[in-house]
Amino acid sequence: MSRSTRRWSQPALFILAAALAAPAFAADPAPAAAPTPADAAAPQQQQAPKPNPAAEKALGQRFQSIFAAFEGKAALPDSKSFSEEFNKQVTPEQMKEVLQQVHQSVGACRVAAQMRVPTSYASGYLLQCDKAFVPMDIAVEEKAPYRIHSLLIRPGYWKK
Repeated sequence: MSRSTRRWSQPALFILAAALAAPAFAADPAPAAAPTPADAAAPQQQQAPKPNPAAEKALGQRFQSIFAAFEGKAALPDSKSFSEEFNKQVTPEQMKEVLQQVHQSVGACRVAAQMRVPTSYASGYLLQCDKAFVPMDIAVEEKAPYRIHSLLIRPGYWKK
């Protein structure tokens, strides 16, 4: 089996599914007003949420704790670090197993890049590992205690 066709186990796919089930960006729960003719002519522009330094700091800390566990340098954060919805879908044992499997597949990693999004609550990272580049997305709750509610470890881009 070539490196580009390797697949992760069922628990790894379960983590991915759990992350997708808890979207990083919640829809606006307020009903939309009927557009007026003037609104229809004007292009719709959504404003980015206001920056939240506390959320940004918590997001960075949550990512670092997951990354340290991924690298085997720290224990997996406890269930209090994850939202109730996340914990319902993924057990700590499954999370630990997935992180170990992915790490065994791709080797040691470092953070190569961070993709900023127009919200303080979510971010994407690109891990440069020994055998592959692995995208990882993480999002936290919009309000304190800013627990992780979405974690997506995408399939790696294998190096030749």
